[in-house]
Amino acid sequence: MQIYRTKTKIVCLEQFICRLSGECKIDERSRRQCTACRLRKCFAMGMIKERIRTEEQNQRHRALVLENRRQKFKKYQQQQEETRLRILGEHHHQDFCSTSYLFSNSHLRYIDLIFDLFIESSQQIIPEDFIFKYDYDLTNVLNSYCTPISCLIMFFKQLSQFQQLPVDDRLILLKNNIKILLPLLTHLLNTTFDIKILVNHPGPNYINNKIAYASSLFEDIALDDNKLLILLIVIFLFCPCLFTNESLYDAGYINNHSRQLIQYAYDEYTQLLWYYILEKCLDQEEQAVLTYMKIVTTFLHLQNVTSEIYGIVECSVQVDQLHMMMQSVLHLT
Repeated sequence: MQIYRTKTKIVCLEQFICRLSGECKIDERSRRQCTACRLRKCFAMGMIKERIRTEEQNQRHRALVLENRRQKFKKYQQQQEETRLRILGEHHHQDFCSTSYLFSNSHLRYIDLIFDLFIESSQQIIPEDFIFKYDYDLTNVLNSYCTPISCLIMFFKQLSQFQQLPVDDRLILLKNNIKILLPLLTHLLNTTFDIKILVNHPGPNYINNKIAYASSLFEDIALDDNKLLILLIVIFLFCPCLFTNESLYDAGYINNHSRQLIQYAYDEYTQLLWYYILEKCLDQEEQAVLTYMKIVTTFLHLQNVTSEIYGIVECSVQVDQLHMMMQSVLHLT
């Protein structure tokens, strides 16, 4: 069992103090949330302190693990691309092919690889002491999202479907879709790394309360299922009408070739989501359909809440003090 999230060192256990009862549940999903309890469990299971790697050994090990993970992900995506091209050749009369050809028993492994890539991206960019702190100054609140957004962009850049798009079309997707992904990202970072959400002030027109509420909308659907959240984030990235009155296609912003690539990626990950939900529901299709519909209705509600939030942002934020990245994401430039 690994010892620490990104900066494992040979240190005394007493240096880590549990912020709760000292009896935190430590399993695959929650192991990163309390270092003290995680260490105690490791030693209780027989881990030998003298065998803990030095910082230099850790750096070499992390680099090796990351490279192996990237190679596996790259190989899997190459296999998927070869399958896609073969199917397109067999079904050239169709605009896009059904992704049911692409996924067999390997879909869970693919989801694990996607989630691991997100974890690595987050660990490289987001500081361990990072906190979502919602104060009266809305501009500062929004600027605090630059780091999570950078993490998200770094993650997207590792997806082969995103890499295949021209730079201009990548920017169009990011600019039009990231702002509605922020509540999902906030919730994901909170549940994955125990990053706190502190509402110290309601903010102008109670916007901070609305932001916190938007981040909590998917708790009932994915309370402890961060892989589901990652899939949703990727799907929404490739959605052409996520937060616009008209499709990006109809508006003529994206060329036809990119449109086909985006449509294929959207269909691919949506199909992957369905297989994942079906697996979680133990192949009970009726229950899977209900879960799927609950996701759809929750997202429609998220769109409405997000629209209210950004309506307040446009009237309350000091644009000249807003980071350029946030100005672009919020369409204030």
